[in-house]
Amino acid sequence: HALRHEDTGKKYKCDQCDFASRIPGHLKRHLLVHSGQKPFCCPHCDYSCNNIENLRKHVISTSKHVGKYLYECKLCAQESPQATFGTNFQKEYKTHLEERHKLSSEEAAEAAKL
Repeated sequence: HALRHEDTGKKYKCDQCDFASRIPGHLKRHLLVHSGQKPFCCPHCDYSCNNIENLRKHVISTSKHVGKYLYECKLCAQESPQATFGTNFQKEYKTHLEERHKLSSEEAAEAAKL
């Protein structure tokens, strides 16, 4: 975070185009454009994309998945299919798993991976 405020130079540069960033994670995300990798997959259909925000928009904005969420709790579904917890945000899902189902932080993080 401090890099955003202290260093004005964009030292992380793409070797395939003019993209540059101060944040190493932004370069890593950008490189997926060139590799063609689409590691983020919709849990409800065969759609995949190269960043989580596009996947979130797909689930929220398309009429294909009305009433569905990116993260749907399988543990709640086992208890009561009508009362399944759902969210489009990983952090909210992890918190749910830790508080409602008493998973450890590590277990919740693993379960929340897409």
